Amino acid sequence: MTLKSILELSAKETLSDYVTAIAWSPMGNTLAAASGSGEVRLLKNFVSLSLCQPTGQSIDALAFSFDGKWLAAGGQDGTMTLWQTNEDVPRIADTLECGSWVDRLVWHPTCNHLAFNQGKTVQIWDADQAKAVTRLVGIASPQDIRWSPDGKHLAIAIKSNILIWNSQDWSAPRYQWELTSPASAIAWSPDGSLLACAIHDHSIGVLDWSKVQHLQREPTDDNDLPTLMRGFPGKIRQLAWADLPPSPDLPPILAAATRELVTMWMQSPEGWDSWVLDLHSDTVLDVAFQPKTGWLASLSEDGWIILWQAALEAAQVLEGAEAGFSCLAWHPTGRHLAAGGQRGELLVWSMSTNR
Repeated sequence: MTLKSILELSAKETLSDYVTAIAWSPMGNTLAAASGSGEVRLLKNFVSLSLCQPTGQSIDALAFSFDGKWLAAGGQDGTMTLWQTNEDVPRIADTLECGSWVDRLVWHPTCNHLAFNQGKTVQIWDADQAKAVTRLVGIASPQDIRWSPDGKHLAIAIKSNILIWNSQDWSAPRYQWELTSPASAIAWSPDGSLLACAIHDHSIGVLDWSKVQHLQREPTDDNDLPTLMRGFPGKIRQLAWADLPPSPDLPPILAAATRELVTMWMQSPEGWDSWVLDLHSDTVLDVAFQPKTGWLASLSEDGWIILWQAALEAAQVLEGAEAGFSCLAWHPTGRHLAAGGQRGELLVWSMSTNR
C-alpha cells in the first residue's frame, strides 16, 4: 500500500514493558506514558523525564487535569498518585491509598475534580483542596466512568446499568439506564446530547440524553428508549465520537473497534447508517478522531495505525511497534498523534510540514 505522508515521526522512546496508557496535557507539548511494570514517564517538548521507576505492578489509568496542573496515575498497587506538573520539575503532591486496584479515573472538564474507583465506591477528589468531594457507595468494579462534556453529569457503568449523577447533587443517581448485559465502555458525544455504550452481548446502545435527562429513572414512551445497534462480530473494545466543528449540517458520527474491524455509524433522519473499515488483519484495540476534523486513527495488534480520511478512505499507515500497538491519543490541537506499543515503544508523529 503506497499512501502519501500526512504524519511524520518526530519522537521515539522505549519503556520497560507494555505501554498501558498515554495522555497529552492540554497545555504545551507534554505527553505522559505508563507501563505494565509501573513506570510513568513524561515527554516534555519531546525530551524524556522519568516520574516513576518500574515497580513490578502496572499503572493502568493516567490522565491530566483540564488545566494541565495535575497528572493522576492509578494501578495495581491500589495507590492513586498526583503530580503537580505546571512547574519546571514535576513533583508528587498527593498519594491516596485506595486499598484495591485503581483502573478507572477521569478528570472533570472544567475544574480539578477527579473521579476514580476505590474499592466498592467511586470517589470524587478535589485536587486543588486535597480533599474528597464525595464517595458514591455500592459501586464495585465499575466498567467505565465518564464526565459529560459540560461537567454537569457523571456516568458510571456498573454491572448491567449506566448510572448518571448530577454533579450538583450526589445524593442519588439522576437517571438509570438498564442494559441487557454488562457494559465495557461508555462515551459522551462532544456536545453531550448522546451517550453511547458498548455492551457485552456484542451490541451498542445510544441514549439520547437531550431527551431523557428530564426523566427520573425510566423512559416514559418509545421515543425515550435507547437505540440499539446489533450484529457486531465480537467484543466492542473502544468507542469514539467524531469531534467536529458545531454545525446543523454535520450529524453525529460514532466509531467502534470490534475484532479486526472499525464499524462506523452516522445518525440520519431515518435512524443510523453504517459502514465498515476493514484493512486491519488483527484485533483493533483503539480508535480516536483527530480534534475538529473527520480524520480517524485506528490502532491494531497487527502493528498498523491507519489514518482514515473522513473516516472513509485509508490515507496513511503508521508502523513502529514490532509486536503490535496498545493505545493511542491525539494532542488536543490535533497536531501530534502518540501511540504505545506492546514491547514498550512510545512514538509520536507530527503533522507533515509539506501538507
